[in-house]
Parts: sequence; structure tokens; C-alpha cells
Amino acid sequence: MNSPQKQWKRRQYLVNPGFQLRFMAYVGCAVLFGFAIIYVANFWYFGIMVEQGRELGLNPDHVYFEFIEQQRVLLNQAFFGVTFGVFALLMVAGLFLSHKIAGPVYRVQKYTQELIASGVAPYRVSLRKGDFFPELADIVNDLVEHAKHDVNAPSPAQNAPEPPEEVVSAPAHPG
Repeated sequence: MNSPQKQWKRRQYLVNPGFQLRFMAYVGCAVLFGFAIIYVANFWYFGIMVEQGRELGLNPDHVYFEFIEQQRVLLNQAFFGVTFGVFALLMVAGLFLSHKIAGPVYRVQKYTQELIASGVAPYRVSLRKGDFFPELADIVNDLVEHAKHDVNAPSPAQNAPEPPEEVVSAPAHPG
């Protein structure tokens, strides 16, 4: 017995690599900048704690300084793990989000190129559910409807009133 195999539709998530990679780079830089500020703040905070221990006159071999160093190492490990995880997650989310932004533009661009290249009659455009800028499809569809109605309507030149007789017979250049 043969079971029908599912047809998996391959998606191309980088439909506009220039925009999407730049978008992801902006998101990545913002995340790394934010984490860098947090890292510097933690470094500063542990420095204050070490300085307070010195001001109290504690011996550099005191257990307090060992505890502070252990906490710094643990926090740095957790910090870099979380930074890597959040960065990776946001890059994947940035790819999907930018796909929802670039996809509608890509669809309208392909549609217009198809109309120009093949000369087929205009048809309604649809976008995927969840895409940003659904008004692009609305605008294109309104344009298609407008063009359909205007094909049967007389052109503005055909609707123009006839000029008066004296304007027609007047010389082109006064003189």
C-alpha cells in the first residue's frame, strides 16, 4: 500500500538579502551593544566590591576576595551563555520578521515584472497571512480594478468638449 507523501513547500527566507541582512545586523548590533553595557556595569560593580574590601583592610588572601572572584566567574559564564542564546534567537527571529516585511514587497515586485514581461491580464494579488504591509496588496488590487473600469471608459481626450469654431480657425501665432 502506497501512502501519499507530503509535499513540503520550500521557503526562501532571504527574498531581499540586502534589506534582511542589514535589518538583522542592526538588531544584532543593538543586542550586543546592550549586553556590552550590562557587562561593563557588572565589571564596575565587582570592582566596587573589591575596592570596599580593600578599604576595610582585608588581606588580599581573605576569603571575601575569593568569593568575589568566584561570583565574577560564574556571572561571566552565565552572561556569555545568555548573550549567545539571546543573540542566536534574535537572529532567527530577525530573519523571520524581516521575511514578513520583505515578502510583500518581493511579491508585488514579482507580480509587476510578470505583468510587464508576459503581458497577461492583471489579476488580484494576495499576500500571506501575517505579512506586514497588507495595504500593498490592497493598493495593487485597487489599481487593477481601476484599470479594468478605465479600459471601457473613454479616454479624457475623447471626453474633451469640442473647442469653439473661432478657436479652431484662429491663427497659431498672432502677428
